[in-house]
Amino acid sequence: MTARPDPLIHPITRLSICGLLAAGADWVEFAALRDAAGISDSVLSKQSRVLEDAGYVEVRKGAVGRRPRTWFRLTAEGRQALEGHLAWLAQLEEAVSASTRDVTQVTASSVSGRTVPRTVPSPVKWS
Repeated sequence: MTARPDPLIHPITRLSICGLLAAGADWVEFAALRDAAGISDSVLSKQSRVLEDAGYVEVRKGAVGRRPRTWFRLTAEGRQALEGHLAWLAQLEEAVSASTRDVTQVTASSVSGRTVPRTVPSPVKWS
């Protein structure tokens, strides 16, 4: 698995769909996925089509009694893409946390009475 951003999974709605499918049972029914993701039927239909076209989601249609039903599941390729994207997000979160710790340390050392060297840009001289 390579930690890298996946532009197909990155939008929050698609990330939610993939995450719910990864955490759920083998096949997840349309209404259950829609409700868990907190999205409308049309949004789920559109976003699942994008994921299906990419080979990340498999769609199965059938019926329960006389009512048509649609089920989804994450493919092996979709699971691998999701894991890579989540690993990239974890690396990003770690980088942001490290940056925040560095800023906090600089601020704390300024408050504790020590002088912190700062780079100040030279003023712009207009002709």
